[in-house]
Amino acid sequence: MISTNIYISQETQEFLIKAAISQQISVEELASSILKESIEKKLEKINSNSENKIKFTANPLREMQPYAYLADPSEPAISPDDWEMNQDIEVNDL
Repeated sequence: MISTNIYISQETQEFLIKAAISQQISVEELASSILKESIEKKLEKINSNSENKIKFTANPLREMQPYAYLADPSEPAISPDDWEMNQDIEVNDL
């Protein structure tokens, strides 16, 4: 069981006391049952909303085209000039 302090207005406190008296139960018991029901309903709504979102989310990739590799596999991916330039930089940096 979790014990917590919550704020309720004076008017709500009085209403809660009157309701507890009419049902012949303690204020704590009545407040606990009300909170339990409210929390369960709220969590059911949240859970059902998240399940619906998961089921019906649009595919973010649907408008995209598949990637096509257009290079010739027999040609190097880096041109020889770029390769030599990179090799010069690496040698000079050492």
